[in-house]
Amino acid sequence: MKKENILLLAAGFIILAYVLDYFAGPVSITVKNHLVFLAPAILSKFPLTAVAIGIRTLGLILANLLLFSLIKDKYFVKAIGLFCLAVVAELYAIQQLATGARMTPIQWSLSFGYFGILLVVFIVFYIVKGLFFTVKSKFNKNESPPIDSNP
Repeated sequence: MKKENILLLAAGFIILAYVLDYFAGPVSITVKNHLVFLAPAILSKFPLTAVAIGIRTLGLILANLLLFSLIKDKYFVKAIGLFCLAVVAELYAIQQLATGARMTPIQWSLSFGYFGILLVVFIVFYIVKGLFFTVKSKFNKNESPPIDSNP
């Protein structure tokens, strides 16, 4: 898939999340942890908001993966960068929800929390891909070129 299409898809997901938030109306959720929001009692109370949070999270993931796809063949660098981003997103979400601060709407804080959790999948992917790439390059380096018998 072309990178321009992924960019448009990520932007479309974030815009769609705003539209869904508009139709869902103002939400007053008090949760101390972003994982508490996944409780069936809360999800059944705010289904449209939950869908908007999921779509926004997917948009954030696509946008960041697109950004990291601009780095060629540096899989461990990508994994470290995504790890740092995941840690910051998690810490931000936890602090915003635990203290009740409203620097961002609660929908965004929850999206950042889920974004940080889901980045773990891509961190593991980049680590495994980096290991395979390193082993493959070692084997290719150790192979000698074929000897041509004709001078």
